[in-house]
Amino acid sequence: MTFEEAIRAQYGIKVPITANDLHLRKFRIDELRNGFLMKMEKTGVFGSFIDAETFIWTENGVTQYEQKHKENKEIRAEWLIWETARSMIERGERLGRQDGERLALAVQRLEAWL
Repeated sequence: MTFEEAIRAQYGIKVPITANDLHLRKFRIDELRNGFLMKMEKTGVFGSFIDAETFIWTENGVTQYEQKHKENKEIRAEWLIWETARSMIERGERLGRQDGERLALAVQRLEAWL
């Protein structure tokens, strides 16, 4: 399984072939989450800060590592916004422009703090 195939198997999305340069890149998983990846020639790392998970890919397979989220007062409000949006999306509701922008900001802040 290639690095890109491992990401597709985990998140169900196709990412472009990644250069073996160890640069941190972000990709969109869905409305609620972004992913990150870094790749070298025979190994790579990808995951999601929001999901608190990291995957190590080698030519022999993929290993998952779960992380712990930081907890503090500054992030609580962002998690509430994220959870509210997740609930709305799961119920099939569409977020308005303003709500979508606020969710994007919450995701951005959470990823920066986690």
